[in-house]
Amino acid sequence: MQRLTNYSGLGVGTTPGALIAHGIDTTVVEIDPVVHQFASKYFQLPKNHTAVIEDAVIYTTRLADATPGHFDYIIHDVFTGGAEPIALFTLEFLQNLNALLKPGGVVAIVSYFALFLQPPSSHEFQNYAGDFALPPPMVVVQTIRQVFPSCRIFREHPRDEDLMEKHGSDFANMVIFCTKIAGRPVSFREPNARDLLNSPSREVFLMPKHEVKDEDFTVGRDDGILTKNDTAKLVKWHGKSAMGHWAVMRTVLPPTVWENW
Repeated sequence: MQRLTNYSGLGVGTTPGALIAHGIDTTVVEIDPVVHQFASKYFQLPKNHTAVIEDAVIYTTRLADATPGHFDYIIHDVFTGGAEPIALFTLEFLQNLNALLKPGGVVAIVSYFALFLQPPSSHEFQNYAGDFALPPPMVVVQTIRQVFPSCRIFREHPRDEDLMEKHGSDFANMVIFCTKIAGRPVSFREPNARDLLNSPSREVFLMPKHEVKDEDFTVGRDDGILTKNDTAKLVKWHGKSAMGHWAVMRTVLPPTVWENW
């Protein structure tokens, strides 16, 4: 059976390139044509994919009405300016993703985590980067659970208690796995050699390690969910969250790189 994947948020094309390498028929949805051009020209994005250069909100709304249940997998990975585009985390957008998914399929909203599920199951994967000391992560999780009721959440590294104590910040990349069916727990199978695609990095980072529990979200429970008519509750936090992101990034590469970029 042909496997169809819709991938939103191209970046340099690492994830869609891996999907294509596994023989999966892949559609890439990217709002910026230059991003797609550079991924193809400079980062070896394979040519055998379908490129849709369009706003993902408009694309999913149109497609959900016209061809529901179209994709076996949907991967949603969006990040810009140090924060996530808010419209792509609203209840309405998540409902469209749900409508586009085939019965028994997988929605994967994920960045560099490539994880493998124990079939048969229907899952939603979310990637969300933010500060656990601010309300947005909890608001996003609460919104996701309105559409996908049974979830497990992982972060890429444990909380830095010293940083939290000194600066009141707990910024982390978060991956959320949710089943479409209430009461069906998320499970993962052990990856095999073919899953790794000869990548030492995948061997190290493939499986999630740092699970987040509800009690780890200390703020945001009273802020409700995110809808397209009520995005202000996240907008007010995104400037602070973006500054936190770039503060982290400046520890990854030396200052001269950023100052001359």
